[in-house]
Amino acid sequence: MSRPADLRPAGLRTALAGITLLVLALAAIFPAARAEAAKPKLGFVKVAEAKQPTTLSSPPGFPDLTFVTERAGKLRVMRQGRFLKKPLLDITRLIDPTRIERGLLGLAYAPDFRTTGRFFLDYTEKSGDSIVVEYRTVPGHPLRLRKNSRRVVLSIPRVNDNGNHNGGHLAFLDGLLYVSVGDGFDPGDAPNNAQNLESLRGKLLRIDPRPDSSTGLGYRIPPGNPFVGVPGRDEIFSYGLRNPYSFSFFRSGNRQMIAIGDVGQGRYEELNVLPLARARGGNFGWKSFEGFEPFNCGELCPNGADPTVSEGLIWPQLVYSHEEGCAIITGPVVRSKALSSIRGRLIYGDFCQNRIRTAVPHEPTILDDRPAGFFLPPGRNKVILLNGFGTDGHGRLHAFSHFGGIYRIVQR
Repeated sequence: MSRPADLRPAGLRTALAGITLLVLALAAIFPAARAEAAKPKLGFVKVAEAKQPTTLSSPPGFPDLTFVTERAGKLRVMRQGRFLKKPLLDITRLIDPTRIERGLLGLAYAPDFRTTGRFFLDYTEKSGDSIVVEYRTVPGHPLRLRKNSRRVVLSIPRVNDNGNHNGGHLAFLDGLLYVSVGDGFDPGDAPNNAQNLESLRGKLLRIDPRPDSSTGLGYRIPPGNPFVGVPGRDEIFSYGLRNPYSFSFFRSGNRQMIAIGDVGQGRYEELNVLPLARARGGNFGWKSFEGFEPFNCGELCPNGADPTVSEGLIWPQLVYSHEEGCAIITGPVVRSKALSSIRGRLIYGDFCQNRIRTAVPHEPTILDDRPAGFFLPPGRNKVILLNGFGTDGHGRLHAFSHFGGIYRIVQR
């Protein structure tokens, strides 16, 4: 049976055909739009205010307590979202807070904290030297500091009077303490500390922070460190770093990984994500390279700073220019089930820009790097001076600002 001819005017037929195509297009778009709108959104809730917070974490075995270090030298404790009146520890007399890159910078708990109460701080004292020190709380009583428990573990002399590039992050892995140390010199690492294997500056160190009676040192050398028995300081794990202000460990499949945010000089910030085994003894390239580009200090370095190393380097997985920021702040790979939209992604930001982003950690290049979708106060395109990220004992992720705000990141 033949189909009857369409007797409608040609103009009407054309108009109807256009409407049909539009309806089909909208039908295709709207479900996608609805699906996009239905995706969880990230936001934040302000939970506390501190004075220039630098770290946030909970001691092992005490998830309801959250310890916060303040740059001027106080270790404060939050319980149920409120700070206790008195700090657990106050070392402000040892610190000169007038220089923004100095102060109380790092905190880590010994894996046996529940039975020993051992925890470690990294700070720059008034002289400018970088210090790693041990304190102890009464075992089982994390709010009671043991008297006379202070013990200096490691002291690294200052390089010059500028007092910057101190690194300062601490973290334990498999019972060993990792310590990030900046090159200590600005601009351009003129002494070339980062490449000098006889200097502890510009390095990631790995130590066993128990005193060694045979050497008189406040720590022991892990026998698996890469420069044991060969030229170079035995404490060094990685080198060629400018100012590794923050780093974190995570697992990918059966591999132990590390993410290091290395603050650049004048052009680039870089994020290094790689297996820990490859970082062992690895050279991250400073001061020969800043990001992927050969470093040249120009007029600031009259003696020149042309590349001296070009082979065997570990290259970053992500680089951004100083048009987008000035100092990278690296957080953890998110594990919280409450943050399903970014679970398994690395979170990071920048000290100078109100930009917080997440990315899939991957080699040789970071995948799916994108904005987190929210801005911390005071708002978009305004400086907040992001100081760092931290996770409490319940796995809740926080971001905190140099201006004092502590914010829990939430999914809505």
